[in-house]
Amino acid sequence: MINVQANLSGRNFFKDSGLPLKVLMPDYSVKVDKWHRHDGFYELVVVCTGSACLETRSERRPVHSGHIYLFPDQTVHRYTEIKNFRHYNVLFHPSLLNIGGTGELDLRNLPGYENLFTFQNSGEERCSKLNSVDEQTLAKIVSILETLRNETTLWLPGWRESTYFEFMRMLVLLLRACVPADSASSQNIFQISQIIRLMEKDCTKNYSLKELAELVNMSPSCFRHNFTEITGTPPGEYLINLRLRKALLLLNFPNPVAETARLSGFPDSNYFSRLIRKRTGYAPTEIRKKYLSGELAAETLLDRLEPK
Repeated sequence: MINVQANLSGRNFFKDSGLPLKVLMPDYSVKVDKWHRHDGFYELVVVCTGSACLETRSERRPVHSGHIYLFPDQTVHRYTEIKNFRHYNVLFHPSLLNIGGTGELDLRNLPGYENLFTFQNSGEERCSKLNSVDEQTLAKIVSILETLRNETTLWLPGWRESTYFEFMRMLVLLLRACVPADSASSQNIFQISQIIRLMEKDCTKNYSLKELAELVNMSPSCFRHNFTEITGTPPGEYLINLRLRKALLLLNFPNPVAETARLSGFPDSNYFSRLIRKRTGYAPTEIRKKYLSGELAAETLLDRLEPK
């Protein structure tokens, strides 16, 4: 039998603020969270980093960065197997969702509404499906959540109005973009997008297939398959294309070819020159001359390369 160790009341979170909404970011200093129950509020969870196992009275579900899910009133749950787990808790009274009266302003019209607000199971085990968003959407949501945290902490003039409208903006963004996370494809897309952002941030670094696979908890073969399926290009070739794109932009400047090669991630300038000629039809020195004369624009050559 589960011993519920904490009953969390909405009265304690919202107090006399006049707006039943609070944004928290729990700090897990232990590997097992306590069983706890909600009383008088919904809890929207936005997972930013790491992973954990979400447990209710009857089931266990792994959750990780990019996952979004919603607990209604009276749900009992906890987290175990916590690994660098960071998430936002958006605590709110469901009355905040009543925005209309005209029938035109209705969150139920948004594509992700059923995914998030249809609760599975019953009683103290109710929870939405696991949903996910892509990395760019997650970044936008996190930015709004930080604004909400500030507004509900500093209480500057007009904070209630600002908090309410930022909350609704966050919900609309979320309900436009969230998709069920029970399909492998949605989970893989999020993980592969993280690797793409890493490559784009520094394409000159020599990433090994094993290193990239470990960053998203995949085997090298599984990672290579998923990366190629999603992008249409194997990870090694994708990285080379990023370097070539950087080199084509750097050729606008009067650096020696060897320096341009090095700055683009090609330590062997001879290999770099052969590769540029093979992919564009021009040697690096020819490209630079054509840039200077206006005969050729970098955009024309960039269009010939992947990834775009």
